[in-house]
Amino acid sequence: MFGRKKKNNNILNVMYYEGLQGFLQDFPCKITLEDDALIISKTNPDLNVTLPYKQITAIDALPEQNFMAQYHNITGTTAKMGTKFYYVIKYTSSSGEPKHLAFWDVSGKTMKQFLSIRERIMEQGNLADYVL
Repeated sequence: MFGRKKKNNNILNVMYYEGLQGFLQDFPCKITLEDDALIISKTNPDLNVTLPYKQITAIDALPEQNFMAQYHNITGTTAKMGTKFYYVIKYTSSSGEPKHLAFWDVSGKTMKQFLSIRERIMEQGNLADYVL
């Protein structure tokens, strides 16, 4: 009754960075792990995007400095304390183009939760031998 709420391990709260129309950069969003897809959602206004596991080709987790160098050809960091990690989901769009989504967070717990996404997708047989 007055205890803590049990945390749902199928939901990951992160900050959105790039890759989706209608999502504001550096605003919170939620990634929900479903049986066969990721649901990426935001509020105000409500917007949900479904990404089937079968379209995901790779998953990356990088410190901010490495992410900016690899994806934007710039150096530096914006983190005031600690390390900001970027979580990248690479996928093939329905039209066959390679694309990616990027999210970030500073919490160490997020890395563990993000790895569960990778494990879930590997169970589906898409990311065999891909290592973060």
